[in-house]
Amino acid sequence: MKIVIIENPRPLTVEHYNDVANAPLSASLNSGYALAVSRLAGWDAVHLDFTSHDGEVIAMAERILAEEGDLILLHWVYAWGHDALVCDLLERVRQGSSAPLGVFGIFPTLAGKHLLRYAARLDFILHGEFEETLALLLPDIVATGRVRPLPGLLLRGGVLTPRPVLDDLERLPLPDDVGNNRNYPSLNIAASRGCFGRCGFCFIRSYYGCSRRRVRQPASLERELDTRLTRRDIRSIYFVDPTFIGHGGTERKRVSEIARIAHRTGLPFGFETRVDTLDERIMAELAASGAESVFLGIESGCDSVLQRIGKRISADQVRQGVRMVRNSGVRLNLGFIMFEPDTTLEELEANYAFLEEMELLDHHELTANLLYHNQIVLFGSIAWRRFSREKRLLLDARLPFEARYRFRDERAGVVCAAMGRLSAEYFRGMDRVRGRNSASGRGEDCGIVEQGELFSPGRVNELLKEAFRSYCAAAGRVTKDRFADLDGQYRQSVREMFVPVRL
Repeated sequence: MKIVIIENPRPLTVEHYNDVANAPLSASLNSGYALAVSRLAGWDAVHLDFTSHDGEVIAMAERILAEEGDLILLHWVYAWGHDALVCDLLERVRQGSSAPLGVFGIFPTLAGKHLLRYAARLDFILHGEFEETLALLLPDIVATGRVRPLPGLLLRGGVLTPRPVLDDLERLPLPDDVGNNRNYPSLNIAASRGCFGRCGFCFIRSYYGCSRRRVRQPASLERELDTRLTRRDIRSIYFVDPTFIGHGGTERKRVSEIARIAHRTGLPFGFETRVDTLDERIMAELAASGAESVFLGIESGCDSVLQRIGKRISADQVRQGVRMVRNSGVRLNLGFIMFEPDTTLEELEANYAFLEEMELLDHHELTANLLYHNQIVLFGSIAWRRFSREKRLLLDARLPFEARYRFRDERAGVVCAAMGRLSAEYFRGMDRVRGRNSASGRGEDCGIVEQGELFSPGRVNELLKEAFRSYCAAAGRVTKDRFADLDGQYRQSVREMFVPVRL
């Protein structure tokens, strides 16, 4: 028996250039786990990665059908408006194969029955944490020749019986390294699953169906690293846990042991955590063990916003966390939601002041990200249900599983829209910079002129900051026509900074 596991095509569009990832980073391991589970069940397992495919449906379908799979399983990630493309692919596959068609991942879990109605060719969804469900499904197909109801499996027209989360993560097989992941010099690995946080914008709790964080013991991580590091050339390790560090002395000892294991590999590593899990000692220990980067989801510098989104931290804790990371010498990466649906204009201005205070607006790439990131509302999320009740969802037929929203403070919405247009101009320009530089072999900021001078990162950075301040100052205080003029002037200024050189 053969299973074909597919990554759906999800070409990036300009409107999503600066949006936060359409799945948690831990989702990068989903197909690898599915392949490993399938082989343990005695199935031949094939992986086809169409993530960056150009959208030629016939070619993709022919590639899938050529494998002659007995089960076809799609790891469907939010497709950034290309959902109809995925449905067309499923239709063509169904025309050439009678094999059951199923999907798994965070998007199918949250979209559930709505996705089964939208994608008429789908037979079932593996709901939530899927490994144990798949391990039971495969031998059942061998025995019966069909897909029957199981806990954790949603059949078309059926009722879902949730499967309890896996308490003992040691039972998981080692995931395959597959698809685009094999092209990266970094190895993704999970030291835990789930999160104890209650952030209103996050999907982790909804995906697993619980608020518990389940950890793996260091010995099992060491065994996984010993095996997976021999498969390909690896230059760094990244722990994809929503929060790598937990609370309490036992957790500190566990993290210290994991750091020592990572250090013995001789490879630098990165991780993500909450600011309220950090202290000077643990950061110093991690840095000494080879930590090179840490991602902190600080989200805001305003206590009112942090409380509203359920972050359960304070702005002072954010300040302390940022300083601890900087003092350790580890590179800091940030998650920040400048625009959330209830943001006021005053909170935007306070967030800007906070970012300047923390010296976080000193490079144009980081500045562009921090000054525009807005909360994304995906179908099935808590936010979708809330804004639907409040009649604040702004639906678009092209995007059936994502939505914008009506801001509570219309002035904040005006600034958000203007920064979205400005950042799109910026990212288009940076695409030209990177494309030209990769061809010429020049450094990052060569090959572009602005008003006769070489492209200046500092000037671009200052322009982005000036535009944000000007938009905030003008929102609600000038006419729509005057604001549109201001918006156009700044976009034109950004375009002029990315004029190709004629050599």
